[in-house]
Amino acid sequence: MGFEAIVDVFSDSSDVKLEDRFGMSSPTFLIAILSLYLVVVLKIGPSFMKSRPAYQLKTYIICYNIFQVVACVYLVSKIVTSEPPALRFWKCVVGEPGSVQRKHFDHLSIVTFWLKVTELSETLVFVLRKKQNQVSFLHVFHHCSTVSLVYQSKFYSASSALFPIFLNSNVHIVMYVYYLMAAVLPPKIVAKLTPLKKAITTIQMIQFVMILVQVIVVLCLGCYIPPMILAMHVFIICAFFYMFYDFYQKSYKQKLGTNKKKMFVSN
Repeated sequence: MGFEAIVDVFSDSSDVKLEDRFGMSSPTFLIAILSLYLVVVLKIGPSFMKSRPAYQLKTYIICYNIFQVVACVYLVSKIVTSEPPALRFWKCVVGEPGSVQRKHFDHLSIVTFWLKVTELSETLVFVLRKKQNQVSFLHVFHHCSTVSLVYQSKFYSASSALFPIFLNSNVHIVMYVYYLMAAVLPPKIVAKLTPLKKAITTIQMIQFVMILVQVIVVLCLGCYIPPMILAMHVFIICAFFYMFYDFYQKSYKQKLGTNKKKMFVSN
């Protein structure tokens, strides 16, 4: 695939054929990129950093967060103006190949897919900064699963599939703005913004609930979703909710209880 063909794939006005979706035409690329990701962040990376000092990577982190915010704003703006409106989450209109609706959907699915691929670099940043404790099962599972979920859009091109992307992009705008502030603001100010981390986790869980509600609604209204895609979609979203809820309990509820106990003892 030449450079012009790749540009066409990301163009909102091009007629993208299924076999021409750059990186999405075959599961081979998906399997390869996720396998490489796991090997690098779990084996090669930690081994490479074992006898080396941690990298700071502050410039990369700032640029990365700005890129993510801009990309998510772009996705939100495109989804809001989509036809049929993707915010009508109960609709499941499948555009005919070559139609404006289908071109728009394919464009957004490709952009989202590659955006999720870039998010894999977050784990590598943890490894290079020698923060291997942050490379948790939740973190790795979340990144692998989001790439896989977006890949499913090649098999289910209904307008309703854009609603989860819309929700996720809004959540990520808030999240990456917070990360950006944490990277550029003085530590004293960042410390005052810490409660936002709890709020972001709460918003993420609300997002998962809304996605599951959408699935129930579209099924009740007679929309057809291929059984395998439906099963994988529901399983991953339920797993996300459980793991984020568990993280919320361990990170915020237990700490709050510990702090109260310390205050009682000190008094």
